[in-house]
Amino acid sequence: MDRRTALMLTTLLGGLAPSRLLAQEDVARGSRDEPRRDPGFRPAGATAAEVEAEAAPRPARESLEPDDQPPAGFVNEPGFQWKRFPIGGYTRAAAEQKAPQKAIIDWIFRRTGTADWHGEKTAVLAAGKTELRAYNSPEILSQVADVVERFTDAVEDYLSIHVQVVAAADTRWRYAVYSKLEPVGAGPQGQQIWTLALEDAAHVLAQLQMQPGFRRIVDQRLEVVNGQTLTIRTTDPRSYAGGIERVSASGTGYQPRSDKLDESIVLRLSPLLSYEGDSIDAAIELLVNSVQAFQRTKIIAPREVGPSEMTIDVPVAYQTRLDQTLKNWRLGQTLLLSGGVHPGVLDKKGGWLGTPLGAPSSTEVLVFLDVEVSSRAQGRGRGAEVEAVPPPEEYARPRAQPAARRREYDEAYDDEPERTRARKPGGRAVRGPDISIEDP
Repeated sequence: MDRRTALMLTTLLGGLAPSRLLAQEDVARGSRDEPRRDPGFRPAGATAAEVEAEAAPRPARESLEPDDQPPAGFVNEPGFQWKRFPIGGYTRAAAEQKAPQKAIIDWIFRRTGTADWHGEKTAVLAAGKTELRAYNSPEILSQVADVVERFTDAVEDYLSIHVQVVAAADTRWRYAVYSKLEPVGAGPQGQQIWTLALEDAAHVLAQLQMQPGFRRIVDQRLEVVNGQTLTIRTTDPRSYAGGIERVSASGTGYQPRSDKLDESIVLRLSPLLSYEGDSIDAAIELLVNSVQAFQRTKIIAPREVGPSEMTIDVPVAYQTRLDQTLKNWRLGQTLLLSGGVHPGVLDKKGGWLGTPLGAPSSTEVLVFLDVEVSSRAQGRGRGAEVEAVPPPEEYARPRAQPAARRREYDEAYDDEPERTRARKPGGRAVRGPDISIEDP
């Protein structure tokens, strides 16, 4: 057989015979995309099982834990770690708020400060409705975990707050009760903060009511989600002639311009329960704007026809601002804030017959705050006599334990009925004198 005949027979056999008979198929159909592995030479003394195990496809590399997995392309800082915290249970309890997770961010900044998050090293603190993500040093992440736990594993999600704002015409109410006031803070304009027993607070209010000029501005019981911000705003707009304006095209069209100045008392309170549920940390802001008088002032207006002399008002206004974060405010104690002395805040400024005689001049703004867990407040609100019966020792709940231990204990006694830890579907809408829950 010559060379030409051999080439022709090879061509014909390759077209008619299946490729499988000629060993032309590379791999099985199910593994076409997988790379081929060469087991290499068999080492001396190696068993057949060891060779097969070495030649078997290796499993894919395990991914990092969710808590430690950085985003794709993120450059790690030396010594920093990623951490993720589930917060979906808390945000569902505070679903009425626009961004309930912002309260967690605010309290983290109050705990750690802002310097550790804004520096030369890249740091991350972000929160959505279901998860909070943090990237920082292990020490800072430990503080973040403590704050998040007080939101997600609190003894009670809802707090009942009794707010009373009064205007005292005299500062001598301190005479008989000053020794019972425990100072816990002060403000930059002389504001003061005390704690006192409930019966002492009732005694102070009784004394104030006997003074002439006493006014109760706010008296409300509200319900707020643990950690969220409650805003109580009481305003009284004051109209005055703040300037002049042209009301027509001619030169005689200048007239006094009517402006408004709000005289107000604004209280913002964000309470956060402790692990044990017997005290709170409270972020408090008290802003008082008062107007003492409007001084009448004559000016010359650019008028072509008629008198050019006009009169405008110059307000005499005062503002004080108290911004404090209090720690370990024990439940069952009243917090008393003094917003300073203001000239007749939210009151008429005129005296007798339009003279300064008899006009209010020294009104002290006092705020009384009482906070309870919502379940206790509802028990008293029904008017029934509730007797505190301690549970048996085998079912006593270790309320001072960390979240992980409390969950293990709950799983061990899963037949125990839920009491104060049950989450409520939603809060109550409360109406009052311009009272609103702040939208973080």
